[in-house]
Amino acid sequence: MSLAGDWIRMQAQNGASHLGKVLRIRDDGSVPADNPFANRGNFDAKVWSLGHRNIQGKAIDPQTRTIWATEHGSRGGDELNRLAPGQNFGWPVVSQTREYTTGAPIGNPSQPGKVDPLWVWNPAIAPSGLAVYRGTRFPQWQGQLFAGGLVSQSVHRLEVQGNRAIERERIAIGQRVRDVRQGPDGLLYVLTDDAAGRLVRLVPAS
Repeated sequence: MSLAGDWIRMQAQNGASHLGKVLRIRDDGSVPADNPFANRGNFDAKVWSLGHRNIQGKAIDPQTRTIWATEHGSRGGDELNRLAPGQNFGWPVVSQTREYTTGAPIGNPSQPGKVDPLWVWNPAIAPSGLAVYRGTRFPQWQGQLFAGGLVSQSVHRLEVQGNRAIERERIAIGQRVRDVRQGPDGLLYVLTDDAAGRLVRLVPAS
């Protein structure tokens, strides 16, 4: 990694930068007074969480209002995180990923004061869209997470148990999965990223 590359990475830990951050603003662009860093002079007031490498999927549980995110690692180390205000998710000081070129670890796997992911994919799946299931057509999946995978060409079903998640199933789609959504009919819809892309509907087994 070059000096310029190292500098860019470390912006995820720089509170004055928007790189590697989740921002929280009102729909008119103003900043809520209760933002976690609103009164910290070395932080941009819009920052809500920091230490992210590359968030690709984000979903709000309509029942609990929990915010979930999936993000790409570099070489392996893709993550599922439960977001909360003021938290630092570690990148690049903490990660479970490696350099593309050398395979050397990037940072430490864990560190006090940094939030550990609930699930890590090794090897990488290149996570994409994310959904929390709250429908009635699949009662056995209530509250579970569905993460798309670009490299894996699958939908990954995860069950959350406290402060950890477990991948319960990989639903093979056969094309790069770009997004996963729950429809108003309670079914799951999968959008693929391909020259002959598809919209796939998942239905209960008869």
